[in-house]
Amino acid sequence: GGIESPFIRSDANSDGAIDIADAVRMLEYLFLGFGPVTCEDSFDKNDDGELNISDPIGLLFYLFASGPPPAQPFPQVGMDPTAAGLHCSAR
Repeated sequence: GGIESPFIRSDANSDGAIDIADAVRMLEYLFLGFGPVTCEDSFDKNDDGELNISDPIGLLFYLFASGPPPAQPFPQVGMDPTAAGLHCSAR
């Protein structure tokens, strides 16, 4: 909950760049339980309201195989255009 904050979709490690490190961070969270996640929305590459394996796989497909880009807000910082149920709180 709380006040929503702007973010970059798929910037899971919050370094301002979209790269393989973000896919690794997503996988660490999903399979190793590394948290906490202050911006769930940044992990939700496809903006389907769920954090699951399709997010890092989709990001890798975008980065290395000309797959579709992450949902808005991408590539700039912005607010989530949908109310998918995930949140991004101030860091």
